[in-house]
Amino acid sequence: MKVLVLGGAGRMAYATMKDLLEIDTDEVSKVVIADINYEKVKNVADKFQNEKLVPVCIDIAEYAKLVDLMKGSDVVIDSTYVSGTTSLSIIKAALEARVHVINLGLGNKEEEKQAATMSDAFTKAGLSCILGLGSSPGISNLMVRELADRLDTMNTVEISFAYESVGTSTLPIKEPFAFAFEEFVEHPLIFQDAKFVTIPPQSGIQYIEFPAPIGMRPAFCIPHSEVWTVAETFEEKGIKNVSVRAGFAPDFVKKVNFLVDCGFMSHKPLKVGGIDVIPSDVLFSCLAQLPPEEGEVVDYGCTRVVAVGTKNKEKVEYTALMLNRPYKGLTNAQHRTGHSPSIAARMLYKGEIKTKGVFPPERGVDPKSFFRELTKRELEIAVTSRTFV
Repeated sequence: MKVLVLGGAGRMAYATMKDLLEIDTDEVSKVVIADINYEKVKNVADKFQNEKLVPVCIDIAEYAKLVDLMKGSDVVIDSTYVSGTTSLSIIKAALEARVHVINLGLGNKEEEKQAATMSDAFTKAGLSCILGLGSSPGISNLMVRELADRLDTMNTVEISFAYESVGTSTLPIKEPFAFAFEEFVEHPLIFQDAKFVTIPPQSGIQYIEFPAPIGMRPAFCIPHSEVWTVAETFEEKGIKNVSVRAGFAPDFVKKVNFLVDCGFMSHKPLKVGGIDVIPSDVLFSCLAQLPPEEGEVVDYGCTRVVAVGTKNKEKVEYTALMLNRPYKGLTNAQHRTGHSPSIAARMLYKGEIKTKGVFPPERGVDPKSFFRELTKRELEIAVTSRTFV
């Protein structure tokens, strides 16, 4: 299997490469890691010291070169999703190159619709394009599928996640959480009473008890693609409510809200010394200049999915939990997110994913097969249930 990883110098791509090169290695013949910054991607390759790994410089805006680079690959993994925008050109290029493609995130509902316009063409070509297969979206979608398959009807789905660092690392204010700053100021879309509704930022708070060492967290609604893909996928189950919440660490929330209150998350031009600047651009440029994190990274993450519905005409509530612990030098975000596309790439190559076209994970990936692979990577899904009298 030959895999092309775009955004190869990124943190999530690093975890994907590690998975491809260290787990079931006989299945992988070549991994091309491509990035616009060749020096960075070359440094990544040098760390692995593996002849299967080939660094390449590519600007994904150069469409013809992108198509040529994809040709001959079995699967393309798009790890360029960093700013809340789906790269539709990468999906289009994969179709032209006749190769399966997996991306880590799905920006918004409109982008999903645009990607879906290529679904028939992917199907005719016998190809799969899996949208949003990281952790959330991704594993969370498959947790919903697992619970939905246990229910006759499904009224409500609540997805949430939280993190906790118990090490001495200075990581949380820089990467990988800088992208999450937008979730503090955007108006999230939720599915409420069978209608899509936009609500204020940081609203819809629930106090959720996550497993130790995370504990109780106030979690607020954030904009995530699971809201609309789950609502659309399980319409026939009678779905009426879907939401996604984040239970960020209190110290992180305090820091981000201080920056928000100071206006640093504004995207409106501000005149400084006669020059127009965008406060958010200044903020992220400053974050990029922070020194590398120091200390030991010892962090935990938890994804939690609650589904309420009926089974044999009785009301049932299922809860699925995935707690990820420190793992082989990866952060919890890398651990949960980076392994998913690697697992799916293998499943596509071996013909274990039969669905063709453009689709989110819950419409075409078998959760049980996927979860078996997660278990090999110390990511286990536990399901509990409650019945009501």
